[in-house]
Amino acid sequence: MELYQLKTFIEVAQTGNLTEAAVKLHTSQPAASAHLKALESEVGFPLFYRTPKGMSLTEKGAKLLEESQKIIASIEGFRQIASDLRQDPVQSFRIGLNTDGELLRVSELVELMAERLPRVELHFLETKSEHFVADIQNNTISAGFYYGNQGSTSIHAIKLRTFRMAVVYPNTWNPPDEEAALDYFAGKPWVWTTQGCPFYKQSIDYFANRKVNPRKILYVDDEFLIGDLVQKEIGCSLLAEPIALRLAKENKVSMWSGLDLAIDLYFGFPKDKMADPIRQQIGNIIEGMWR
Repeated sequence: MELYQLKTFIEVAQTGNLTEAAVKLHTSQPAASAHLKALESEVGFPLFYRTPKGMSLTEKGAKLLEESQKIIASIEGFRQIASDLRQDPVQSFRIGLNTDGELLRVSELVELMAERLPRVELHFLETKSEHFVADIQNNTISAGFYYGNQGSTSIHAIKLRTFRMAVVYPNTWNPPDEEAALDYFAGKPWVWTTQGCPFYKQSIDYFANRKVNPRKILYVDDEFLIGDLVQKEIGCSLLAEPIALRLAKENKVSMWSGLDLAIDLYFGFPKDKMADPIRQQIGNIIEGMWR
């Protein structure tokens, strides 16, 4: 049993999709499939149900998932302890970024950190909101930004801002006035977020309550890729208003802000690490920035 097999197992369990997991693991789909088959051969039973819609854990697979995560977390913990034992006076701190660094005010954070915590070396990692809790538990990141209330009692969450959602659409489209705009966009093709994204359920519920059923043709989990697809007239989509405004100012898309729909931005880290002075100070810096 190899660590890369366990990492593939965990990633497929989180994404429910072999191809998406392979991309995140920076490997090929056949290689990821081979990792799973080898692991299933070793344990002696299937770990997933394979369907046209994706992959879901079997009952036995679900029981092994938690153990796999513990193993990976233990390895990461070992590496962290080994790093600490090198007696390097500079402490590394990994922050997950779920969206654009400009929106998250990363340059301001770096300046404040250099001033107040000069012996802390920041590492910024691109992460997804839907994977935030798992990334924290696996020790992939020390703390991070994420959209939507993750509902985890193990996370100390600092709410930073509530962003309105906006519809972004190609500049060539000509939507009607406010009252008829929603029906107009409902009849257009949509680039939708992936199922794990915090935008997903809120958006589905919002449109369902208004008896509107957007025609979804693509599922994408990257805000700026969505912007590129809209600019190429593939369809319209939903984005947090600051991102939509920036793309509109660059004349890449047009935007409509007539939705009563919003998403919350948080910064969080493990509750069991709240006594850690580094996390305390970084949390205070970020909370002060956004207050």
